[in-house]
Amino acid sequence: MPPLSEATRPLMWNISQTWVMYLLFSVALAVFTWGMHRRIQFWRQGKAEAERFGDWLKRLDVLVREILFQKRVRHSSVPGVFHSLIFYSFALLFITTVVIMFQYDVGRLFGPRFDIFRGYLYVFLSVASEAAGVLVLAGIILAAYRRYSLKPETLPSTRADGLALLFLAGIIVTGFLTEGLRIAVNGDPWKTISPVGWGVSILFGGAKAGKVIHSSVWWAHAVLAMSWIALVPYTKFVHLLSLPTNVFFSKLEPRGALKRMDLERVMESVEGDAELRIGIQEADDLTWKQRLDTDACISCGRCDEICPAHMAQNEQFTPRQFIAHLKEALSGDDGAKSGQPREIIGNLFDEEFIWHCRTCTACMEVCPGLIEHVDTLMELRRNEVLIKGRMPADAARALRMLETHGNPFGPQSDRVDWISQLNIRVVNPGERVDVLYWIGCCATFDPQKRKIATDLCRLMKMCGIDFGVLGAEEKCCGDPARIIGQEMLFQQIAKEQVEILKKREFQVLITSCPHCYNVLAHEYKQFGADFHVAHHSEFLHEMLWLGKLKPRSGMKRRCVYHDPCYLGRYQKIYDSPREVITALPGAQLIEMRNHRDKSMCCGAGGGHYWMDLKSGERINNLRVKQACEVGADTIVTGCAYCLHMLEDSLKLLNREDTVQVIDLGSLLLEGLENSPKVRVSSETLRPQ
Repeated sequence: MPPLSEATRPLMWNISQTWVMYLLFSVALAVFTWGMHRRIQFWRQGKAEAERFGDWLKRLDVLVREILFQKRVRHSSVPGVFHSLIFYSFALLFITTVVIMFQYDVGRLFGPRFDIFRGYLYVFLSVASEAAGVLVLAGIILAAYRRYSLKPETLPSTRADGLALLFLAGIIVTGFLTEGLRIAVNGDPWKTISPVGWGVSILFGGAKAGKVIHSSVWWAHAVLAMSWIALVPYTKFVHLLSLPTNVFFSKLEPRGALKRMDLERVMESVEGDAELRIGIQEADDLTWKQRLDTDACISCGRCDEICPAHMAQNEQFTPRQFIAHLKEALSGDDGAKSGQPREIIGNLFDEEFIWHCRTCTACMEVCPGLIEHVDTLMELRRNEVLIKGRMPADAARALRMLETHGNPFGPQSDRVDWISQLNIRVVNPGERVDVLYWIGCCATFDPQKRKIATDLCRLMKMCGIDFGVLGAEEKCCGDPARIIGQEMLFQQIAKEQVEILKKREFQVLITSCPHCYNVLAHEYKQFGADFHVAHHSEFLHEMLWLGKLKPRSGMKRRCVYHDPCYLGRYQKIYDSPREVITALPGAQLIEMRNHRDKSMCCGAGGGHYWMDLKSGERINNLRVKQACEVGADTIVTGCAYCLHMLEDSLKLLNREDTVQVIDLGSLLLEGLENSPKVRVSSETLRPQ
């Protein structure tokens, strides 16, 4: 056997009329180009969305992380395995093909100096390609097993899905057959580095018509490969291009910062009898990015697997169907006979469909295409509320309360009376304080949730924090109006509250409500505010780290931490609250099945604290059952809304005597002894 440094093989052996191959490639490339042109034109028909064209380096970083390293794809075990097998193996096969094309085409023109497909590079690519082909077939078998044997409820299966797998398998199998026939007929001193081809060659060792069979199989392989190139823009394979494009143009702003429309300017610009358009009403209202979202969706079902509404056996709502039906509307398959644009709500979806969403963004967290389900759904809600005047009766009642009283709970006088009883400083316009505590409406108006605020105030006093509250001038941050879709009311509230906050001097704005956190930190920036906002879990973590709070005792507890959606997935705050729990003597932290970025919503998100759409099992019951499954006796959370929903569920499930729900601050306070009142500067309250 010659040395490996001389290893190579003849290219295009036994193949004549190679011009046919170039013709096939030209036709395939032309069909591919025309298809992609149509796809791009389809995207460009959407409305403008200029903010997607900036921060190119950051976008490139996201692209590399999500596509090259398959970050979200690998979050799902079985699909992550077979997709990685196919993706990386095909990438290697593509590189090998490019090297062969380069040597054959360029080498013929410029001579031996471009003879690169030999020696150790040849050995490496040959071995790697053989392994890649086997791994592709393994991935295809695993994908077929999951689709046709395991049959997950959230994974739809069509004839096209099966054909796609067969198509890929055909390309690989004909490639191995071609290799084996070449070795069988022509021999190969380096056949040991191609074990699969060598094995296949044994089957054809005595074939008299070996050359004819080889040529036929080679052309079959070429036709399959060229057909695949041509079909990419017209089949499910389009996701090979649309999904990376969608990832590249994904939202870089904080997840909780919804797109703001200047409603005053919009209303001023409407002339005469022109129709006022706010949000999404028809398919033509979708932006080019929202159209791209629908093309990037491959109906993998991961969003349905983690959607709390779907997990509660609510068949009326699934994120996958939401995107799929929007795609139907864009392709003209919505059943319209007149050819005129049709409204999305009332045709593709019934009027209740969009109200089942909890806006928890679990679907967006697991989506490998970074599709923005919630942002698009919120545009539909905005149109329903502001243009159509349609919403659930309970939601309308909450908005009337918010508009009348400045909060969705009760008279503002109740807030003033309770704050006066707290005996804490009210910061007036022009005054300065290190920390301004934004209490939030739920912890203010619900007597059972007031303990969250009183305990946090006690903790801040223990640390010697110079803090105060707004008092009567603190109203609702506007989150209920924002999440229900009453954008007009939200913007009015936001402008008022931003001006009120700007009249005080403070370094840190602390809140114990994740919904308030999101609005204060991200939404208010759209109205000229730039506050340093911290959640009370971050503050408690910092005080423990500095040694200002030293828990000395605590009862033995088996604790689970419930990640509030607007604190976890929205703000990526996962570690601070868990480290507070583990710092408590006697507290054992265990995890529920759904935790951290895959945490399950308590059921109150998306305005459902004020709505009760009866369909399927209660989501809060499912969450409490998850806590009981791991033997927890304490559910810790950092959100008044979550605490309320989980307490309700304990009552419904008759678990009040065995499981307790408690706020993180209240739990810490139980394990503390009074520390010297050392004044701490607000500069130490740096976010995690």
